[in-house]
Amino acid sequence: SNIGLTTLKQKKNLHPLKYVAGTISGWELCFTKAMAYVEPGFAAVRASPSDDSVLHGTAFLIPQEEAGGLDRQEGGYNVLPCEFTSYDGETIQGVGLYVPKKPNIIQDPTALPSLRYLRLLQNGARE
Repeated sequence: SNIGLTTLKQKKNLHPLKYVAGTISGWELCFTKAMAYVEPGFAAVRASPSDDSVLHGTAFLIPQEEAGGLDRQEGGYNVLPCEFTSYDGETIQGVGLYVPKKPNIIQDPTALPSLRYLRLLQNGARE
């Protein structure tokens, strides 16, 4: 849900210095089981069993003092350095990909996002 510039600024109180849309190879989007009837599924990423999978999203550069705060907010995730390719063809090394610390929570293929959460993803993708 953190793919949109509006979400980053308004919900996360971040001030990106650079914001780029693109892809990371070898990863895919999935949804985790969350809180039934309230927020049934949250978006997450996982390594893909397929070599041709590509994860679409955004990379953003934030001031160092904001990075620690984001890591604390996203405490249930490990940050893995990845190679990110912008839609313009720029390759950026070391982009942090937030991956759930408990990968077994993402194994349920029936987990779906709420309409509210899905709209966060859709609006972020449009930005």
